[in-house]
Amino acid sequence: MDIVNFTDPDRSAAHQRTVQTGLYALLERSFAEAGITWSSCHVEDRGDGALILVPPEFPKSDLADRWPTRLLAGLRLHNALHSHEARVHLRVALHAGEVHLNAHGAVSPAINLACRMVDAEEARRALADSGGILALIASDLFYGDVVKAEPAAMPNSYRRIPVVVKRTEAVIWLRLPDGGDGGVDATSAPARPPRGTRFVDLVDALSALGVMVDVAGRQVVLEQLRSEIGAAVRYHAQTRLHVVSILRTCQRYEGGLAELAGVLRDVEGDSLAMRHFDVVVRDWVADGAG
Repeated sequence: MDIVNFTDPDRSAAHQRTVQTGLYALLERSFAEAGITWSSCHVEDRGDGALILVPPEFPKSDLADRWPTRLLAGLRLHNALHSHEARVHLRVALHAGEVHLNAHGAVSPAINLACRMVDAEEARRALADSGGILALIASDLFYGDVVKAEPAAMPNSYRRIPVVVKRTEAVIWLRLPDGGDGGVDATSAPARPPRGTRFVDLVDALSALGVMVDVAGRQVVLEQLRSEIGAAVRYHAQTRLHVVSILRTCQRYEGGLAELAGVLRDVEGDSLAMRHFDVVVRDWVADGAG
């Protein structure tokens, strides 16, 4: 992965230290929330980014489905708490392959390709034009074997782009989770999801909101719901389980989901993630599911 504009002259040494510290904190947290043990991964700092090798015992589908949502939430939280110069925008390459580890680090053609992927000019330009903070770049192999096989990973939100860097020429797949599709104005409303919205779509959409990242934010939301709803929500230390509890409780009350969406709009504001949650809730209700 690569931090966008890490060496920008406006970033002081203190800003760079804050960026690096914040990056590793949000990476460790997002991996844990996706069910991947950070301490089991091989991590190499690259100055303006990092190389992370995830052991094969963790499903690759978690990297395509669960992890991006938590990573994006972590980035939003970090950026909300820091000045412009200390904020983090990321380009992340997703690839799989054989890797040789030795005393000096990791060696692999797969690593070489991943490094070229984050440098793809079209990915750089698309993220900059979108106004977003995260670009996911999947190799053709990873997209075909993992992303395309997992509907929750939103394969239709990726688009093919070329990568021509040094001696590498390949086709890769780009997704901008919070910034539109390859340069679409970030202020435009997100596309409606397909009919048949699943409960997991609600969970993912709610989890992506910055206000839901920590206990304090979720508590603020619960306190603004009608008392019988807020009091009925069962607390869970794990963020995703607490989000599930909030949604299930709101479903049990007439107009509960609409009330939750209204509270979230007041707290979260007019973010792309909030607009997406509104769309998912509307489709869920229209499908007669809640």
